[in-house]
Amino acid sequence: MYLINIICGVLTAVNLKKLLHLYQLKDYDNARYLRHFSLRWLLYFGIVALAIVQFVFGVNLLINAAIILLEMSINIKLVNDSKTPINYTKRLTHFYYIGIVIIFVLCCFRFGVAAIGLVYIILPIICKMLDVVDYVKNKKFIKSAQKKLRDIHPKIIAITGSNGKTSVKNILFEMIKNLNAQVCPKSYNTPLGIAKFINEELKFDCKFLILEYGARKKGDIKKMCRLFGADFGIVTSVAPQHLQTFKTIENVYKTKKELPDFLGDKLCVFNMKNIYCMRMYNIKNGAKIGVGSDEICAKNIKINKFLTHFTLCVNKNEYNATTMLLGRHNVLNILLAAAMALKLNVDMTQILDAICNLKYTPHRLELIRGKINILDDSYNCSILSARESLWVLYNLPNKKMVCTPGIIEGGKSEYAINFKLGEMCSDCDYVVIVGKHNLKAIMSGLSSANFNKQNIFVASSLNDAKKYFNLLHFNDNLLLLNDLPDDYK
Repeated sequence: MYLINIICGVLTAVNLKKLLHLYQLKDYDNARYLRHFSLRWLLYFGIVALAIVQFVFGVNLLINAAIILLEMSINIKLVNDSKTPINYTKRLTHFYYIGIVIIFVLCCFRFGVAAIGLVYIILPIICKMLDVVDYVKNKKFIKSAQKKLRDIHPKIIAITGSNGKTSVKNILFEMIKNLNAQVCPKSYNTPLGIAKFINEELKFDCKFLILEYGARKKGDIKKMCRLFGADFGIVTSVAPQHLQTFKTIENVYKTKKELPDFLGDKLCVFNMKNIYCMRMYNIKNGAKIGVGSDEICAKNIKINKFLTHFTLCVNKNEYNATTMLLGRHNVLNILLAAAMALKLNVDMTQILDAICNLKYTPHRLELIRGKINILDDSYNCSILSARESLWVLYNLPNKKMVCTPGIIEGGKSEYAINFKLGEMCSDCDYVVIVGKHNLKAIMSGLSSANFNKQNIFVASSLNDAKKYFNLLHFNDNLLLLNDLPDDYK
């Protein structure tokens, strides 16, 4: 019996690491973690029930072995092929050691078999208890960042939107960096990520600080504004993204609108090509700029020799501009940044120089030249960004392949979104669908557009998809469109 419990303890300890990795990938969010398991909970509860029967009535070794084999067979392939390795933060390490202690206690009391199923259930409970401790520590960390902001008192330029936040942030920094500006790096757009940057990297001579405000639910933007403030704002877009938490696009709109609401009469720049941003523009009082209107817009956009050429129009003045950033959406991102830079009295010559010298933001339609041309757009995950990426692909010469797992977190609209994506991909020569999550929807969309079924390929992972890339020859084009998080199949 003790041998059985030892075996169960080892199995559970191994599974605990996988579960914690999954929990980390789900941003330590209990609801998102629990949704991952769906009906598998019935199997885990079944294991616990069998273990209790074992403890009360006693069962033979054969049944114990059957329970262990059942656990091994139903244990899902959580993150064995993970693209993002587990990050052993203090928080995660605490979770692991406490979990091991609980497993050890259960095994000592002959509940080792129960531990196999129970660990899936008690993990979020343990983590929620420890979150109370973390909350106190995080609050002190954020307060320290707030104090530093008050001491330095830079002007905060806050950027929000469903797409383009990081790109606009980086473009704007290139335009205003001579104004003693700083930018929060990478895609840091949460309270802790921003607080970490402020505490560790914000310089005492900073005059303008560019921050990216992200959101997964209503109230998130308002919270960020309350924590770090906003003196200027840019709203890039409103799109059907993260609908698993937002539920409706109207809720996405209301959440992004929290930034201009907070700004009041202060300046906010809006993307007038987006109907929801236009709604915000029309009801905002005080200083505002509509990009894509007569005030500031672009025309004659074309791609030639892997460069984007366009005419920048500002108050009826026209300027020729060229950038290595590809696509109409990147031109729009440039316009949003330029509108803000002009209001900060940056000279047009400096803005045009910045446009000419812009570098790719990694994984956001990043061009990688080689035997074939790879458009790496793996960080973008909305139907709007997909449309613009495909526009770039279709404007390149030679054969074209798109490799995509589809778009996730679309809530009840996810099938319709990926059906539309399938239709949009139908002008390619080849389509590689990665994973099963959106397979049916994308296939149906391609079929409705009469796409040749012989040119559709299904791969279990990006590594598996690489064998189909050999269909492309010199100077052909491959678009990597979105990349599923590790916890999706």
